[in-house]
Amino acid sequence: MSINKKKLLIFFNFICLPALIISSPDWMKINGIAPCWPVVWLLPFSLENSPWRAALAAILLGVFVDSFTISDASHIPSLFILSLIWSQYGLHNKKIELFLNIGLMACFGTSFVGFSFWVQKIFLYSHLRNNWFHSWSIYALISEVIITGLVTPIFSSWLLLSYKKNNETLSNLKN
Repeated sequence: MSINKKKLLIFFNFICLPALIISSPDWMKINGIAPCWPVVWLLPFSLENSPWRAALAAILLGVFVDSFTISDASHIPSLFILSLIWSQYGLHNKKIELFLNIGLMACFGTSFVGFSFWVQKIFLYSHLRNNWFHSWSIYALISEVIITGLVTPIFSSWLLLSYKKNNETLSNLKN
């Protein structure tokens, strides 16, 4: 029975979430801006795994997300730093009492990813340093933070619970 649950968890992680990144349904957008799906997936994975596993997952996820963009700016550095921060938080066995705390952590993570992507674009494209670019970037960043904060408690808390149940099942089988 536990093998079927593990297969379901692997299926959801490796098939369904990347499909959400690719398809990005319209009902999960604010004025055309989708949630930051890498943060939604990386948050529970980093909380439940060691820093090395979380960092490797962040790098692979960053490569996957960057493969869809033409830009020179990358998601890899920000996802890598977030994975290390969140995995350290998870190593200290701090309990997340409310699922809204996951949403708050995702808001922080999304703002960090968006801000780092924005700063990379400013340094790479110095001719974009005008007010129009910054007003559009601020609007996109705020919209992405809001929609990610609303979506994350649903998806990430479900993933976090399934990771915990999977780890408990594996520890019971070892004993």
